[in-house]
Amino acid sequence: MIIRRWPLGWAVALMSVAASSTIAGPASTGVSSARHQAHDHHHEVGSTPSSLAERRRLLAKGESCLRTGNVECARQAFEQAALQAHAAHIELGILRTHMQAGEYRQALGFAAHTAGVHADEVEGRVFYAWLLNLGGQVSMAEQTLKQAEASEPDHPMVKEARQRFQTGALLADGALLSLPARLAPFATGVTVSRDARTVGTALLLADGRHALAPRAALPSSGSIWVRNGLGQTVAAVMDEQDESLGLVLLTLVQSLPVAGRELVAPRDAFPGSPAFALDYQKDGTGRPAWPVMRPGFLGMPVAGTAPSVRRLGIELPGHGPRGGPVYDQGGRLVGMALGQGGEGAVGLPNAMAADRMILIGALRQRFGERFGVQSVESKPIPSGTDELYERAMKSSLQVLVASP
Repeated sequence: MIIRRWPLGWAVALMSVAASSTIAGPASTGVSSARHQAHDHHHEVGSTPSSLAERRRLLAKGESCLRTGNVECARQAFEQAALQAHAAHIELGILRTHMQAGEYRQALGFAAHTAGVHADEVEGRVFYAWLLNLGGQVSMAEQTLKQAEASEPDHPMVKEARQRFQTGALLADGALLSLPARLAPFATGVTVSRDARTVGTALLLADGRHALAPRAALPSSGSIWVRNGLGQTVAAVMDEQDESLGLVLLTLVQSLPVAGRELVAPRDAFPGSPAFALDYQKDGTGRPAWPVMRPGFLGMPVAGTAPSVRRLGIELPGHGPRGGPVYDQGGRLVGMALGQGGEGAVGLPNAMAADRMILIGALRQRFGERFGVQSVESKPIPSGTDELYERAMKSSLQVLVASP
């Protein structure tokens, strides 16, 4: 039994996320105020005009606080609204506050509650399926989305979520960005150019002021920004380039929060070792998003390449330069994902055309002073996948560029 911190005055005990796939009934709310009123009509019966007005004021305040990145203000507003009514559209505000605060574990557990309890609404179940998919629990996400389809197959969020699941491009737009079930963070911090686009992923280093990105993702000139999974955005400049590794060291104009005590593996992981890779999906826009994590087993060395390069072996959706961190089961950094060797070339062997990774030994040798603490454990102590994803929301960064 896992006990989470829930809104004020609540004490909710949920089974572990692995047992949550048995929930029944759709959840969440509509996108218009009229639909909110229809879904929440039974909560408004007996409410006074002043109490309804106060609840709507609190919800508007919560949304405004999220847009500006003030998560504590949003948390307080949504929790006060939750004391007045037990409604899915209020709980979705709390869920999004957890995610914008980087609290994936709490969001995942609370999403299971919202999806299971509010059987007359569907957006909460889509939200839960989306979070499961992001964290690599693809089979459970598929089951949850099928339950939503059985309830309301023509719902816009359900249809668009199905399309994203089929393509693997977990980027929210259209109905998936509708309030209150917005499936992405709000962008906060510096404002990027209107023509900025996401070109890859970067790894935030332990000092919070530097990041590593694939050289193939960055143009020779132009503006660069990086953004974490909390939506926090800062400008960056190219500092050093390492042609042998195909990496660029970025210096951030302002620091970003790190996940805590960053651990790196003491030696390179063996082929076939369980691991988790992170990436941000690319679609030609600069929209904020949450990273995608996928589990798998590390690949073999690639003939004709440096010893520091190996097949990634983990199937990430989409294509591109990659650039995200690769962790072992204990959350220790074991490498950095890169795109295909010789991207765009024709006639490459399958091994060369597959995604690659740079091993931690080469990264530590070249940029060691900027990495975290080296683990003293010879073998990883397994962590929960939800804990790994929560850390990766800060350590993996969207890379955005705009032409000069």
